[in-house]
Amino acid sequence: MNSERIFAAINTKIRVLRTNLLDKKDYINLMEKENVEEQIHYLRENTIYKEELSKIEDLDNIQQIEIELKRHLISEFEKIMKYFTDEYRKLFRTLMLRHEIEELKLYLRAFERKEDLVKIENLSLLKEKYYSFDLKKVRNSSNLEEFIENLKDTMYYKALNPYKNEEHSKVIFYMEMNLDRLYFNELKSQSKNLKKEDKIIFEKILGVNEDLLNIEWIYRGIKFYNLLPEELINFTLPYGSEFNYKKLKEMCYSNEEQLKEIVLKTQYDFLFDTEKDIDLYMERRIQRYLYYRFLDVFKRAKMDINLSMAYIHLLEYEIRDIISILEAKKYGLTLQETKDYLVRKVEGSDE
Repeated sequence: MNSERIFAAINTKIRVLRTNLLDKKDYINLMEKENVEEQIHYLRENTIYKEELSKIEDLDNIQQIEIELKRHLISEFEKIMKYFTDEYRKLFRTLMLRHEIEELKLYLRAFERKEDLVKIENLSLLKEKYYSFDLKKVRNSSNLEEFIENLKDTMYYKALNPYKNEEHSKVIFYMEMNLDRLYFNELKSQSKNLKKEDKIIFEKILGVNEDLLNIEWIYRGIKFYNLLPEELINFTLPYGSEFNYKKLKEMCYSNEEQLKEIVLKTQYDFLFDTEKDIDLYMERRIQRYLYYRFLDVFKRAKMDINLSMAYIHLLEYEIRDIISILEAKKYGLTLQETKDYLVRKVEGSDE
């Protein structure tokens, strides 16, 4: 089957799946409910999340609700992968690595807090067949050194092994940053095997994502963590769209105001060109920028990989918004305060 016929099939499937996403009315209805229990009942009765949320007994356990919603995201990954073969299927498997990496981070933090890894079992999103390591072996690790050794035959070993005997306060932080860098390197590597037009599309998405994450990382590193420029450079992502190594180095050696001046001259000026709290809303601004870029894909979709990528990201942002709405209700935020934390712009929100 040629690529045009493959994408004709998958794009048709994606457009059907997209109809299951929440609309603005759903958002408003959720926010206007009296409590979290009513919100969950609404999601069960009116949305595609019914099956996952029917498993929840403790409706006040937002962490478990988030896990179940993210498991729905993984099931959508599976639906899409069935349409692809060879390098395209490998790309979507690589995208799923992020959830595996997030689980590895949970293990690292558990060791830092001296907690039992068994507690993390219920937080796993992936089916066992998707793991690139021996899940049972890793979960049975009794300490950090053994944990890293149990990853010896995986791509994670090289990223974590240099730190296994370190004891300083930032060691877990460094390992997490190395895992993130590894993930983006794997995406870049896998993208090289796509057809030319899809490679260009995917690497553009990847580049913009890395640009935004680098800005956030450098800004927070300078302002909140007092990190050395060398530390900042060490963990920047290398395949950004707008910033080459020379520019990233300049950003890392700048102060807070100099960094803002650099960014304000780019397409990412919205991160600092605002009267709203920069620190509080930076992550949401990044997500919202990407959300509307992916939303725009559906207006001009062609026979390429774009639509599949857009749908997965839109679904992920929707799940984040649902959790934000539930948490806002739980902690008594006003309607406007709730809207301010959402990725998707809802009528009445001023930004």
